Amino acid sequence: MTIFRRFFYAGATIAALAMTTGPAMATNGQLPTCIGTYKCGMGGAGIGLATDATAAAVNPGLIARMGNEFIISVGWFHADVTGDAHGAQGNGLGPQESDASDFANGSLGVNYRLNDKWAVNLSLYPGGGGASDWDISRTEGKNGQASGVDHAIRWRMFAGQLGVGWAPTKKASYGLGLVVIRSDMKTDSLDNAFNLPTPGPNQVVDVAWGAGVQVGGVWDLMDDQLTFAFDYQSEVFMQRFQKYKNIFNSPVNRPPTTTLGAIIRPTSATRLAFDLKHIEQTAVRTISSEPAAEGGFGWKNRFVYMAGAEHDWDDKLTVRAGWNYGESPIDEGHVFANFLFPGITEHHFTAGGSYEFLPGMEVGFSGYYAPRVIITDDGSGDSFSQNNSGSWLKHRQYGMQLSFRKSF
Repeated sequence: MTIFRRFFYAGATIAALAMTTGPAMATNGQLPTCIGTYKCGMGGAGIGLATDATAAAVNPGLIARMGNEFIISVGWFHADVTGDAHGAQGNGLGPQESDASDFANGSLGVNYRLNDKWAVNLSLYPGGGGASDWDISRTEGKNGQASGVDHAIRWRMFAGQLGVGWAPTKKASYGLGLVVIRSDMKTDSLDNAFNLPTPGPNQVVDVAWGAGVQVGGVWDLMDDQLTFAFDYQSEVFMQRFQKYKNIFNSPVNRPPTTTLGAIIRPTSATRLAFDLKHIEQTAVRTISSEPAAEGGFGWKNRFVYMAGAEHDWDDKLTVRAGWNYGESPIDEGHVFANFLFPGITEHHFTAGGSYEFLPGMEVGFSGYYAPRVIITDDGSGDSFSQNNSGSWLKHRQYGMQLSFRKSF
């Protein structure tokens, strides 16, 4: 337990550093595509595969399938975002790049067995968010609007889950987790400062806390060659940002998700993972409602498709690869409204591996590339869209993680 505490404090420090230096950029809408080095090497797939201690954040049903271990991951990613805001409200000054481009990433997982059937887990991980920082305001020069507002937003969530797992038999396991999220935001959005009786602050950090639950199960079939898994993450109910009420018409909750998964083992050395996730954006009023002028962003419910493979090259080296696809929740009728939060990436191609350099000690690596996505406002949405038809966003990402894992 002394080792447990030392590495928990070390991991918490790393996670806090990641939280301080930048948000976990949203890649499936406002949510990250994956958690931890191992799952991120597989495109986020594998809710039925107990790869490492952070897997409990993906499905608490895996907790009782793991031994005593911890893992610490640190990483970095780059977001390449370009946009052009023009029309009746857009600045009309041509394409520009967002300066919010490089971000830290980090997670921690600790798993501890109580007996043959029960185990507990603590996971700390990025909960989502997003950011942009334009040199020129999207509305600069229009309607008498001067520079100084409507340039940037930074919204980030960091999550912790305390979970318990139960395996009544060798072929079935279940888990329950309590999720707590700390979220903070700062922005100079026009909606908070222009033509309002009580203008809000400009780039002042506001903090909100929230909580939800997560439940999951895992079942082995066909002599363990086939595994089915289920995970449900409830809506995380957040406090409302008190300093930015003019922007959001409700608390910015994390939307509920439902995931089904299957693991196929064609050989003793190979695992194939296939997951299907549904993100219910419409459960969160301020994300899904419209018009944008009243605090809505018009996001749509989306399915996320994940496929990954894990192969034991030998008794020390494991290699991984994967793919993740989720259609942008921002459609062609809401581009201008979401100009400060361009979470539109869709395909993600991933690879990774881990190597046991000493008994019970592994180092891991994962990397990903999300090709460029372009969305142009077609004027079919609310007044923001109709007045700014032709505004467009481009977004691509790439990044990597390193990890250290130890059994104890």
